Amino acid sequence: MRCVLFGAVFCGVSFLLNPALADPPTPPASSPPRDQPAWVAEIEAAVKVQKGRERKMYEEYAARGGKAKAPAEQDAVDKWAADAGEELKTTDRAAARALMPLLREHAADPQVYMGLAFATMHGGSDDREEAGALMGRHHLSNPIVLSWAQFGRGGGCDDFREPIIRGLLAERARTPKERALLQFALAVHLKEKAEVARMSDPSIARRYGRDFISKVRKRDAAKLEVEALGILDQLVAKQVPGELHRGVSIVERAKEEAYEVRHLAVGKKAPEVVGEDLDGRAMKLSDYRGKVAVLTFWHSRCGPCHVFARQELKLVARFAGRPFAAVGANVDEDRDAAKAVVEGLKLPWRSFWCGPKGNAGEVPRAWNVSGWPTVYVIDHAGVIRAKAVRGPELDGLLDELVKKAEADAPR
Repeated sequence: MRCVLFGAVFCGVSFLLNPALADPPTPPASSPPRDQPAWVAEIEAAVKVQKGRERKMYEEYAARGGKAKAPAEQDAVDKWAADAGEELKTTDRAAARALMPLLREHAADPQVYMGLAFATMHGGSDDREEAGALMGRHHLSNPIVLSWAQFGRGGGCDDFREPIIRGLLAERARTPKERALLQFALAVHLKEKAEVARMSDPSIARRYGRDFISKVRKRDAAKLEVEALGILDQLVAKQVPGELHRGVSIVERAKEEAYEVRHLAVGKKAPEVVGEDLDGRAMKLSDYRGKVAVLTFWHSRCGPCHVFARQELKLVARFAGRPFAAVGANVDEDRDAAKAVVEGLKLPWRSFWCGPKGNAGEVPRAWNVSGWPTVYVIDHAGVIRAKAVRGPELDGLLDELVKKAEADAPR
């Protein structure tokens, strides 16, 4: 359970590197093989060191988490993970920067792909952007590039994906399914960039870095959104065949993403939720107007939901007496299972019960809930200000929003 959270803390090997490096590279010998240039061995060694550092941190996190029992001990483990993640990020960026001269020199060589992939995911903003441009210029024929471009979730936090996807779409030798998958990936990517451009600094600075944020904010968020919607609507109108994943059609996902752009994007008014809580009492989301609300969709068997609830407990205590509220939306089909968790964790806030259909119920579908916890931050005026934000970023954002709610409160 805790390793799931650790994956959110450490942004190390991503879906881009996983296909390319499914098998760790063979450690280089003291002298490179006759058919392998020295620069290839140097890149492989750097990537191997990075993967080793990441693996060691995962193992240590699992060991520390297994020993932690009391909430204070668990908090200490989470703080260690956050600090270790920052340290890993710093060393990875330094390693990517050190590789850039080699990557530039051998940019067209197929063997350089591993190094370019490493730099695009672990370098600083400028290095990611340059490595991505080199990949797009020389390696569009690599099937791994096509694979991650099609199936990635868009990746609003990167500097390199958009030109690569556009480059792949510009090639005529794309099958209809490849083209549809690439168009979907581009639309989601543009949607995510538009949201980053509209989000407050405290909610994204640690995740994306100020250098990348400054670049994204030079883009016109409205135009990004319009292009994303145009692509999604076109996919739906054409009823393109094929599945995004097994059992999930491209058309259905395009509908969901278009709905999210129109109704659930940062800056949109939050949809009303009318229902009953876990005790059967009527409640509405608009009852919390005037307060900053953290709306969390959760399930009783979701480990990361329990971890996030611990942070919410601290937030409720820290903002006591101020315009702030935690609001749950439980997707258990069995209401009693949810009530048992609330009692066990001593959660003082109310949760909507989404009904016997669980995550397939009307409310989760209206909020595009596909995993747990799904978190929305809603300001005192009922406007969505952030999504999927937790940890220190959530703390900083709430400080900003609660102060604004207090300043706008009638005297």
